[in-house]
Amino acid sequence: MKKNFRSFIALTIAVTVLASAQVAAAAAFTDTKTHWAKEDIATAVNQGWINGYDATTFKPNTNMTRAEFLKSLVAAMKYKLLDTDTPFTDDTGWYRAYIATGLKQSIIKVAEYKNSEFDPKQLITREEIARMTIRAAGKDKEGVAYGYLAVAKQIKIMTGYPDGSMGGNKNATRAEAVVMITNTLKYINPPVTVAYPKTKEQLNTMIQSLPSFKGTTMYSRQEVGVNLKGSDVFDDYLLWIGYSDELKRTTIDTYASTSDIKALIKDLLKQYYPNSYEKAYSNYIIVDGKKDSDSGRNFETKYDGRSFLVYKGKDIEGVSIWIGG
Repeated sequence: MKKNFRSFIALTIAVTVLASAQVAAAAAFTDTKTHWAKEDIATAVNQGWINGYDATTFKPNTNMTRAEFLKSLVAAMKYKLLDTDTPFTDDTGWYRAYIATGLKQSIIKVAEYKNSEFDPKQLITREEIARMTIRAAGKDKEGVAYGYLAVAKQIKIMTGYPDGSMGGNKNATRAEAVVMITNTLKYINPPVTVAYPKTKEQLNTMIQSLPSFKGTTMYSRQEVGVNLKGSDVFDDYLLWIGYSDELKRTTIDTYASTSDIKALIKDLLKQYYPNSYEKAYSNYIIVDGKKDSDSGRNFETKYDGRSFLVYKGKDIEGVSIWIGG
């Protein structure tokens, strides 16, 4: 019965497709809930290289000073702080060690600032950020040769504005600064695409290693069924996962919407989308909660270089999730 039902769901999804978006910190900030940089801000705060103004506000659209940005970049790069004298005459204050460290790491250079003053309270421009981040990324020679903004765009530290301009003279917001530092870290240590299991044995090993797994599993053809109750009843196998070598696709079918199943789905999505599983899980929850009369019963996008599709058929409880390579 369930096997035939899964086949029906797979066929329905195919027809639909052919016919046819950490985070405790993010929740804490009332002014980032709908902000375009919400996820990066939450990750940055959780990693500790930037803070909010208080427990509930981050002020993502507020401009950032040179000292504030330098501190965040030094912290994100995990440089050892060097608290020594510098050639700058205004290197006194909480930012002293960050200026010294920035000079030591060649992120900033004395010759680029007038009158031997770093002017730490000056609002930082996007071009200044391009210089600092390109140097942190080890691409200073390229920056000198081709322009820091151009190189920043090339290696995807900065994307520019919709009209194609880079806005080098514009003062950067805190949100923009966070995203540019995040992109620098990604360039230096690019996310590794995790190879995911293909055989039923590999799938079974992965499932049983998940933090929220409990109960029992069983094989049926090339799929693994999960019985979170641990009973001897076949109808209690309410989640099935399989891999199609021909389609290069992993399929997850659920037949209920219990908290245990949702927890396991979240753990599964984390295996396939290590950087974006929260987004994938959020969209799974939205589609899973749809009623028969609701629109938007399927959602399709791409996360971490892999396709993601979640679909809910009519008159059923549960969803199907397709994960492509």
